[in-house]
Amino acid sequence: MIEKPSQKQNQIRPETNIEPDETPVTACPYCDRPFRTDRLRVLHVGEAHADEWTPGERDAYESALDEEADELFLYHLKVVAALGSVYAAFIILGIIGFSIAG
Repeated sequence: MIEKPSQKQNQIRPETNIEPDETPVTACPYCDRPFRTDRLRVLHVGEAHADEWTPGERDAYESALDEEADELFLYHLKVVAALGSVYAAFIILGIIGFSIAG
């Protein structure tokens, strides 16, 4: 019988583990989980400990979310520009190719 993977197993999980030879930059004040950057810690506190956070941590979380949204928007702009450039290149090459052949 084939078992269906649980919902948690299907989620995409970013690599957040600290390697044994790596020194963590910061740790969660609630669960002592180590993080590579302070931004990752802030996002973790907002997601995992929202019922325990302070107003300062809430402001930091909202700021980190805004920064993440801005970075994602910029990434999407770059993807659209790249796809547009590839499309334009194919159109131009098609026009040149048919004008040479015809």
